[in-house]
Amino acid sequence: MSLLVNDIIFSVILAILSLWVLRYLLRKLHGRKFRLPPGPKPWPIIGNLPHMGPMPHRTLAALARTYGPLLHLRLGFVDVVVAASASVAEQFLKIHDANFSSRPPNAGAKYIGYNYHDLVFSPYGPRWRLLRKISSLHLFSAKALDDYRHVRKEEVEALTLNLANSSARAAAVSLGQLLNVCTANSLGRVMLGRRVFNDEGSHGSDPKADEFKSMVVEVMVLSGMFNIGDFIPALECLDLQGIVGKMKKIHKKFDKFLSDVVEEHKMLLKSHHKHTDLLSKLISLETEEGKLTDIEIKAVLLVFSL
Repeated sequence: MSLLVNDIIFSVILAILSLWVLRYLLRKLHGRKFRLPPGPKPWPIIGNLPHMGPMPHRTLAALARTYGPLLHLRLGFVDVVVAASASVAEQFLKIHDANFSSRPPNAGAKYIGYNYHDLVFSPYGPRWRLLRKISSLHLFSAKALDDYRHVRKEEVEALTLNLANSSARAAAVSLGQLLNVCTANSLGRVMLGRRVFNDEGSHGSDPKADEFKSMVVEVMVLSGMFNIGDFIPALECLDLQGIVGKMKKIHKKFDKFLSDVVEEHKMLLKSHHKHTDLLSKLISLETEEGKLTDIEIKAVLLVFSL
């Protein structure tokens, strides 16, 4: 058994070294054609990851003072170009936005976001533009905001009632948390036709709200964790930190929750039950390419649920 483990470790190290040498040679070969911005010299294999430190935003600000507002970093095997000024950021986000619209691959989008089918990490193209158009028209347009005015009003009333009850008991409250609950419940009713968080002093809360809240928190925590496999692809299959396993587990929970909601809405639509939330519109929506798939619908809902 120990010999097998040693062989596996040796094979992984050899694969990493081989990839690093190949990447180094390709960079030298194409270096004259594709000039990269200046930046600190990367270490072998791990690149500039050691330079980032515990507070990367301060590190990037310090590096920008040395190398200028446009700099290059290599994080593991991933090349990163940093825009450290408003004028440079405008080049990426406004002037040349179509060239930089696609997000880099990562474990969260792959294992939680339905393998890049969600609106955030879906590659730029006709399908992404369709999803953005649908969201803009049915969720963020002036008409949609006016149609759901009563939802926002009722959730603000629930928030006010919660604050009044806490004040009567002289109990301390976390205003930021209550505002997040109010916002999430407003979005939940607009998207799913149901409240997603419980808050004391309100009525009509979904009994599964606490479970949903714990899932959302877990997804947010996992999405913000540093995953070495995102930067050194040869290590992804090993899942050294156990992050991918946790992502797959929480994805199954979220997928079951969203699948149940989608099926429930389909049954209601078949019975001619009137539903005005975004999910009902996504299910019944016919596009030039046909109806959206269940995976695309759940991926869109997942993004807005977070």
